[in-house]
Amino acid sequence: MNLKSSAQTIFSTSLYKSAYSRAWFTTIGIFIQETRVCFHQFFTWRYPLSFFRALWQWKISWLRLLAGRSARISYAHTGEDRIIDALLKPIITQKGFYVEVGCNEPIFISNTFTLYKKGWTGLCIDANETLIKKYARLRPRDRAIAALVSDEKTTRDYFVYTNNVLSSTEQMNIDVKKEPGFEWVETKQLQTETLTELLDRCKAPFSFDLLSVDAEEHDLQVLKSLDFTKYSPKLIVVESETMDPAHPQNDLIFQFVTSKGYSFEGSVLKNLYFLKK
Repeated sequence: MNLKSSAQTIFSTSLYKSAYSRAWFTTIGIFIQETRVCFHQFFTWRYPLSFFRALWQWKISWLRLLAGRSARISYAHTGEDRIIDALLKPIITQKGFYVEVGCNEPIFISNTFTLYKKGWTGLCIDANETLIKKYARLRPRDRAIAALVSDEKTTRDYFVYTNNVLSSTEQMNIDVKKEPGFEWVETKQLQTETLTELLDRCKAPFSFDLLSVDAEEHDLQVLKSLDFTKYSPKLIVVESETMDPAHPQNDLIFQFVTSKGYSFEGSVLKNLYFLKK
């Protein structure tokens, strides 16, 4: 009997006797995993001060352990990372791979930072080059690329707002944002690339765990740019501005993703969740 089997035998009674005890085992396991990978994930000799960032993340893990399950942290905008974890159900020691299109900030409102802290890595894509530059300091093990993803090769306008979360290639956005903080800053001309091209160039695995898309009303075009016969994400999280929860089957994104062999797991606010069948 190996060490893993022995541990399972010893702790199985305590682990499964109640949801409370299982939650505590899970919390301790997450702490151990985050501690194991902390300095590898956050420290890089290119930025020596990142040593203190690694210490800070380790401190956060300690504080959460002391506070228990009630202190579970979500870095995403509306708890997307918690839902992703619930749907993927990853083994704590698993080091998976994600692709995030429209990744925006590396920590703040990030769908994938919680996974990164556990040792996951992936490909982070955003058309805003200023945001992408932050990844080298804050998430050095990820591959971050400044690119505008679309389903056709062309040159498109990219509209930059004061609130960078709203920056988009869709013209319609520029006419409706008239509130403070929503001011249009500039328009850039960017050459588009398909998601398949980017994955090919970065030698991404053909099967990976998560595809997260938040492209500010250009999400369907991003999905259409992926060759699903070549690349197969297990879970797809995508934003849809027009989906009616009462009639999701009428949404174009719903129709497209389910046609590729995915089951609709549900929606929270604007985000739709699809699992590979």
